[in-house]
Amino acid sequence: MKIDIKYSGNIINLPASVADFVGKATKNDLAVILGLAGNMGYTSSFENYIAEFAKNLGMSVDEVKKSLIFWSDCKVISVDSFDSLVSDMVTDNPTLTNALPSYTGEQIAKFVEKNEGTASLFYNCQNIMGKVFNAQDHNNVIYLKSFYKFDDEFILLLIAHCVEVGKPNWAYIRKTAANLYDQGIDTYEKLEAHFADRKNKRSLEYKIRKLFSIGEREFSKTEKEVIGKWINADINIKLLEKAYDITVDKTSKASVKYADKIIENWLSVGITTPEQADEAEKKYKEKQSASSFQTDDFFEAALKRSYSAKKNDTEGKV
Repeated sequence: MKIDIKYSGNIINLPASVADFVGKATKNDLAVILGLAGNMGYTSSFENYIAEFAKNLGMSVDEVKKSLIFWSDCKVISVDSFDSLVSDMVTDNPTLTNALPSYTGEQIAKFVEKNEGTASLFYNCQNIMGKVFNAQDHNNVIYLKSFYKFDDEFILLLIAHCVEVGKPNWAYIRKTAANLYDQGIDTYEKLEAHFADRKNKRSLEYKIRKLFSIGEREFSKTEKEVIGKWINADINIKLLEKAYDITVDKTSKASVKYADKIIENWLSVGITTPEQADEAEKKYKEKQSASSFQTDDFFEAALKRSYSAKKNDTEGKV
């Protein structure tokens, strides 16, 4: 197969390093880097054009800024005066180090003074992370609050979650924040529901591991596919336990694949609870019993007819 790129008019030049980050880049990130490469006239004094640039891409100014931080962090672009782009973050703009704000102690104090509740936010974050904050810690909290516009409750829940999963470091917290923002999870209510859903799925996975004696080992390819499907479908654990019992009775082993066939058959006829499965099994046995009874009647009648015919035949010969 041969592919020719049809060049016409202007050509966009991109650093080869862009290809290294395509898998991590969002749709917005790709739009921004292409937009910059295609409109180099913007880049010399970008702060004067950012609103127009964002509008042309169908994005908000904040979304453009976020993508600029992404590409700066990837070392694909450099920004000599980033503070003009994040002037809405705090009064007295910070300098930026590795695409993150770096506020002086005086700037942090002014931010606390002008943003009611920030001192309490710092205090509660310190308690959750179990340490006394330094300037870098304060910078990261301000970054979450100012750049993403997350409210205080959101930030506290986010940090508490990262501590709970054993990753109480700012790199992980910022990465998690970015992923949540990309998914449209930007309020406390959405975040609470998101974490509750994840917790439920982890709980179901643990129960499945215990039920099928999988332990802590990695899932096989088949197990990963099947169990992932069960978790995403939020299959009733009691239904899985029933499928497990039937599987062991039939195969003498805990086969995830065999249990999945049972689950699929149940779901195909609308069975989603163990009670419904029990009722279906009862009806099936009753049907089988009735069928067996009818068969016995048939053979009994046939034997009677055969005996009667043989008796008549014998009497006719006498």
